Formats: sequence, C-alpha cells, structure tokens
Amino acid sequence: MQAPRGIRLTRLGVGEWILGFGSVLLLADLFGLSWFRARAGLHATALITGGYVRADGWQSLGATGPLALIVCLAGIAVWWLAATRRSPAMPVAITILLTPVALILAALTAIRVFLAQPTVRLLRAGGASGAVQLRPGAYLGVALSLAVFAGAYLALRRDNVAPEDAPAEVELVPLTARS
Repeated sequence: MQAPRGIRLTRLGVGEWILGFGSVLLLADLFGLSWFRARAGLHATALITGGYVRADGWQSLGATGPLALIVCLAGIAVWWLAATRRSPAMPVAITILLTPVALILAALTAIRVFLAQPTVRLLRAGGASGAVQLRPGAYLGVALSLAVFAGAYLALRRDNVAPEDAPAEVELVPLTARS
C-alpha cells in the first residue's frame, strides 16, 4: 500500500503512531460502543431496546464529550501534520497544547467511568429500576484516553527532523581575517 502524495510515514515516530491510532479508535469508541447500560422498567424505551437503556461515550460523558472530540481531532491533526510537513514546528506546537488537555481528558474520563457513573440521566431517560452497569466501551474509553495522552507525550519527546528531510549539506561561511 502506497501513502498518498506528500505523506512520508518515515517522519512519524512511535508517539505520533500511538497518538494517531489512539485518537481514531477513541473517536470510534466515543460514538460507536456502549459505555453504560441500565435495566429498563415498564417504559417505551424498554420495548425498543430489548429491556436495557444504553448510553455511548458521547451521551454519558456530558461536558467532557466535546473535550474528547476536540482531543481526538487534534491528535489526528498532529499525525497528519507530522507525516506531511518537513519541519516539526506545526505538529510540535499543537502537541504542546494537546498534551495537558489529553491528561485532563484521561482523568475526567476515568472519574466518569469509575467514580461518577451517569445514573440519573439513564434512570430518567429510560425509567430504569436497577443500577448502571459498565460496558466494555467504557473501559476501552479510559484506556484509549490514556493512550492518546501517552502518544502526545511521546510525540513531544521526539521533536526532531526526519533524516530524509534534513539538509544534505550545510553551507559554511569561511572565517577569514580582514586586512
């Protein structure tokens, strides 16, 4: 498989790969997988959903959901810019801003999943009568948000120019004594 024109995958380090894949997978997990579910009572939702009310990451993260979306898009942008730019200036500038925000996202996601589960919203929305259960998407969301932070940190640690983009020869200015 050949990369599109202008993209050089050799410019990417381990951090950029982790950041790029982690961002794409977290974005898919945020909208595609169930994070929480609760047993629905006698409610119309129970008939439609087969007895359970489910919530994906976007529905259950509340105000953290847009932050997760921004972090994922910024992580994909860092991957793209690192692969297409000869200079590391733009990807490094975004990564500097992204790293602390990704750490905050990882902490808020872990708090939401393990400490402050969205019981009120699920109970009100579906008339649920039981406790909220964690789904695999929630565990995956925490792991992927940690991976995005780790990828951003590792990408920040390697902020150099790829060997094929380095100047082949540096012009030297001779130092001669003036007469």
